Amino acid sequence: MRRRLRADRRAVSVTVGYILMLSVAALLLGVVLTGAGGLMESQSQQVVSDELTVIGDQVAANIHEADRLAQVGSADDGESTVELTVRLPQQVAGTGYLVDVDNDTITLSTSNPDVEVTVGYPDPATELSAENDQVAGGDIRIVYDADDDQLEVHS
Repeated sequence: MRRRLRADRRAVSVTVGYILMLSVAALLLGVVLTGAGGLMESQSQQVVSDELTVIGDQVAANIHEADRLAQVGSADDGESTVELTVRLPQQVAGTGYLVDVDNDTITLSTSNPDVEVTVGYPDPATELSAENDQVAGGDIRIVYDADDDQLEVHS
């Protein structure tokens, strides 16, 4: 009778099979989560890039509008004042951004994820400058300075 119990190994097979099944399931779950994490980061960068492009286009259109108003006002009396407030989101996809304005481009950038978008627009007839080179996202003001004949972008 003793020999018969020692030769019986059926319970070991069930236990080993159960452990192998759990190991394979844990391995598959790890692979799926790792792959999904990379996909989510890629999608996040694409969403931020798209949102920054839309905001850049909006800023370019408003700068063009302020420039045209300044030209019309200067032609009328030479001492016109233009101040345009542009309502922009504070954040894109949960992260803040900076707006850098030059005479021919607008550059928007974030640090997490690291994305930079450049939007071009025609040179304005008046000089263009940004306060402190860059302004944070959110509401910005575009002001025409008649004394210097330039548009200034302020936060």
